[in-house]
Amino acid sequence: MFISDLHIGDGSAKDDFFFDKELVNFIEDMSQTEDVELFVVGDGFEILESRTVKEIGLVSFEEVVETLDETVIDEIEKKHSEVFETLKKFSRRHRVYYVVGNHDYHILKNKKLQNALKNRFEKFEILPYYYDPHSKLLVLHGNQFDVINRFTVDRKTKKVIPPLGDYIARYMMINFDSQVVNFAPEDVIRDYDNVRPLLDVFHWFDYVTEIYDLSVDLVELWLKSFLSMLKTREARKWMKNNFPRTHWLSKVFVNRFGGVELGKVLVRSIYTLRKLRRVDYLQKWAKSILKGNLRWKEFMTGYSGDLHEVEEVDILVMGHVHHFAYRIVPTTQGKKLYVNCGSWRPVLEKLGIRKRHGFHRKAELPKIIMDFSGKNVEVKASITNVLGKIQGGDL
Repeated sequence: MFISDLHIGDGSAKDDFFFDKELVNFIEDMSQTEDVELFVVGDGFEILESRTVKEIGLVSFEEVVETLDETVIDEIEKKHSEVFETLKKFSRRHRVYYVVGNHDYHILKNKKLQNALKNRFEKFEILPYYYDPHSKLLVLHGNQFDVINRFTVDRKTKKVIPPLGDYIARYMMINFDSQVVNFAPEDVIRDYDNVRPLLDVFHWFDYVTEIYDLSVDLVELWLKSFLSMLKTREARKWMKNNFPRTHWLSKVFVNRFGGVELGKVLVRSIYTLRKLRRVDYLQKWAKSILKGNLRWKEFMTGYSGDLHEVEEVDILVMGHVHHFAYRIVPTTQGKKLYVNCGSWRPVLEKLGIRKRHGFHRKAELPKIIMDFSGKNVEVKASITNVLGKIQGGDL
């Protein structure tokens, strides 16, 4: 069983996992099958955007990892107790492979978090990735191929530099979310991260400003926080290391000439590029890995293991982009398979072309089952579509 990007949170403003019953039913149904194993392909538990991480503050990434303890797991269990009880029962008879992503990477490096989970679930293995040499199955989250959300190495000191995406999430929680919560419902804080396509985020802010009759310009407030983030030492250091020839462009972002309108243009430009690459870049990497290109190992900084054992991959499973995919990839060695497990996190989309038409939430809840018991691998994929209108309400 393969599921990814559940983002099961602690009940705070950033917790948008609403599908406890659906997940419980799926696990209970499959638990009746003998020799079944569950793979969580990254971002299963929401650690990064938790209340605990927000309270720790804008300290270094390393300090966040060291400071975290079992409290964050306790809070998640309190909010989603039925899911935890079901996983406890399942793990007594069946193995769970928990592959970490970028929102739960802390688990891989923090023994207290590992113990908190292993004390709850019996057959529970925490991994940077999974590889089976017999079936040539490789499972990894996929953020390793996302320039914003992967670890890199400092060109001078050779120290590991954490993802900029981690810092952006923490900075915006502390500087933007904390302001919005004073005059808008928590739905606004939770939902702006889930607007798709990303270019519509400004329409979303305008829309909620109208329906809640807010006196604050959310677009201007968000842009000010985002542009202030780009001024910080952490952001400038990351830009200089990852884009040594073009990091000077970051100065353009912090130049206030043109004000908010210039900020809108710049952010829209970035979002347009990210929109065009959001899905395709993982599929391109998947094809490269399946065709035998070993260059992908260079991007596994922070997720290292016995990578030398991974020489040939016939089946590749990833997540991260929140978009389900099933692709047969022809290679010189024969046909191979790439599957992206998508996400259980809801997205917000406009109902029409104009922002006045409003938005709705939707979620796909993809579930992948692979049967390796026969001569051939049998793959079953099911998607449960859930739709809901937006008026400050839940799905």
